[in-house]
Amino acid sequence: MLIKLMKYEWKATWKACAIINFFTVFATILGVFAMKSLQNGILHKDQFTYIAVILFVFYYLSIIGVSFSMSIYIGVRFYCNLYTDEGYLMHTLPVTKRQLVLSKLLIHTVCTMITQVLLVLSICVMMFPLLALLLDEPALSVPMTMLAKSIQEATGAMGISLPAFFLCSMIAAVIGQTSGILSIYCAISLGQTFHRHKVMGSILCYIGIYCLIQTATTILTMPQMYAHTSQMESLSVINTHASAYLYSMLLSISVESLFIGIACYILTLHLMNKKLNLQ
Repeated sequence: MLIKLMKYEWKATWKACAIINFFTVFATILGVFAMKSLQNGILHKDQFTYIAVILFVFYYLSIIGVSFSMSIYIGVRFYCNLYTDEGYLMHTLPVTKRQLVLSKLLIHTVCTMITQVLLVLSICVMMFPLLALLLDEPALSVPMTMLAKSIQEATGAMGISLPAFFLCSMIAAVIGQTSGILSIYCAISLGQTFHRHKVMGSILCYIGIYCLIQTATTILTMPQMYAHTSQMESLSVINTHASAYLYSMLLSISVESLFIGIACYILTLHLMNKKLNLQ
């Protein structure tokens, strides 16, 4: 039954995910076109100055707006599907509350990861014409293989294995995104316990959860940052401790996100099972 719920959730979600991510692709294409126009002499530098400012603001707002829009859509979808009139049907299906939450969580995590991957690729794509402009070259003279080799040598000098670091970063990103989605679910479920102004209650609960998470992150990461900073007194020491510092930060953030996600998941299921309020 979980697979059927996931299929239903995907059919209801993929179009919104595609529309939101379209703006990332559009902003990237527009940015690359503008920089190529300057390289080819179509735009003069004085014209490009104004266009670059507008382009940068548009691109920055697009990146922020895409992530923000995806979070809003996930929250609205969860709220409308489980805590409005539609919830009467969903909660009478022959499925458990756990299956309802998991089906949405898995699909929403996939959607957010697609969005994040596209944002990272967009930034990478924008870097190449930008470097060409800064170097005043008609095209980047450094091939992709040489650039990748330079990055690998730089990370290797700090004792960082690029594939291992990429894998650890992806795992940390998945855990972090899943935890963030569960915090939205938890805030909405807490908001439904309010007798009036449930939407406002959900927003206030999310702000409270967000502040709590940021405080916990600061408390956990500051001692590590201080400990590693005090050890980095020379370049050789920096190279020695950079790898350990990055991996320890990824581990601590992942563990923290995991515990927060588990806590939000348990609380969401508890509220849905014991204090469900569709009035």
